[in-house]
Amino acid sequence: MAQVLASQLIGKALKQRGVDTVFYLMGGPNFDIINGFQDEGIRTIDVRHEQAAAMAAHGYARVSGKPGICVGASGPGTLNLLTGVYNAQLDLAPMVVLGGSSSVGQFQMDAFQEVDQVATFAPVTKWAFRIYDAKRMPELINTAYRVASKGRPGAVYVDLPGDVLYTPVEEGEAVWPKGQPLTAARPAGEPAILEAAMDLIAQAQRPVVIAGGGVFWSQGWGELQSFIEAANIPFFTT
Repeated sequence: MAQVLASQLIGKALKQRGVDTVFYLMGGPNFDIINGFQDEGIRTIDVRHEQAAAMAAHGYARVSGKPGICVGASGPGTLNLLTGVYNAQLDLAPMVVLGGSSSVGQFQMDAFQEVDQVATFAPVTKWAFRIYDAKRMPELINTAYRVASKGRPGAVYVDLPGDVLYTPVEEGEAVWPKGQPLTAARPAGEPAILEAAMDLIAQAQRPVVIAGGGVFWSQGWGELQSFIEAANIPFFTT
C-alpha cells in the first residue's frame, strides 16, 4: 500500500465516520490536515478567527446531530478555539477539536508557540489527549469521535504535534478501528426513582418543567410532549 503522512490519515478516518464538513483557520502545522480533508471530498470552511470555527462546529452539531469538527493551528491558534469549545461543552454538543502543536521532540525547549494545550483544554472538554504514535492516528481519531458522541455528548480535544503529523506511514501498517461503533443507546430510567419523582410532582403546588440539553440530544421531545400534555404542567426549555 502507499505511504502517506500521518496528517492525511485524519481525513480518511473522519470520512469513515461520515464527516462531511470541517471548520478551520489555516496555519502550521495543520496545512496538511486540511489538504487531507479536501482529498477525501470533505467540505472545508475557512474562517477569519478560530473562535468562529469552534462556534460554527457547535452550530453544525446542533443542526445535524453529529459531532462538529474544528481545527486550529498551534499555540494561540488553538487557544482561540477555547471560548467556542467551552460553550459547546456546556451545551452538551458533540465536537472533535483538532489542534496542531509543537513537535514532541522539542517539548520543554521553548519551541515556537509551545504551550501545554492538553492541560489547557482538559477542564473544558469531555476528554483531552495527545497522539504520539503516527500509526495509531486512525484508531485514536475514531475514538475521539466516538467519545464525543456517546453517553453524555461533549467536546473532545486532540493534540497533534507537528513531528507526528509529518511522519510517513505505510497505510497497511496504520491501526484502523474494526467495525463500526454501536448505535447510541437511550438508557431507561430507574423505576423507583421515577416513582419518587412522580410522587414529588403530585404533591407540588406549583410544579414547572425545565427541559435541558438531555432532551434535545437524546431526541426525547416526543416523550416530553406526552408527559407535559398528560400532566398539564407549564414548561420551558433552556
